[in-house]
Amino acid sequence: MKNKGVCFLVALALVLLASGVAFAETLEGEVASVDLTAKVIKVTKTDAATGAKEELSVSVSDATTYAGEVTALAEVIEGDKVKLEVEKDAATGNWAAKSVDVSIAE
Repeated sequence: MKNKGVCFLVALALVLLASGVAFAETLEGEVASVDLTAKVIKVTKTDAATGAKEELSVSVSDATTYAGEVTALAEVIEGDKVKLEVEKDAATGNWAAKSVDVSIAE
C-alpha cells in the first residue's frame, strides 16, 4: 500500500513538470535598470553558493503587485533594493514577477 502512495506522488510530480506548471521563487537584489516600455526590471543579485554577481531580467505584467515604497513599475528606480516573487516559464525560460517589494536605495 505504501508503494502505491509513492508511485502516485511521483506520477503527480511528473505530470506537473510536463504541464509546465511554474513554482514561485523569491529573488532578492538591487535594481540595475527598469525598462518601462518592455515592462522589464533587471536585477543584480549575488549567487549564495559562488558569491558571483549575476543580472537577471524579470518581466512584469498588469497582474504584478507592488509593496514597500512603490505602487507601480514607474516608481521603481536603479539602485532600489528589491524582493520579488517570481516564476520561471518552463517553455521560454523567462522570469515573470508576481510581486515586487521595494526598499528605497540608501
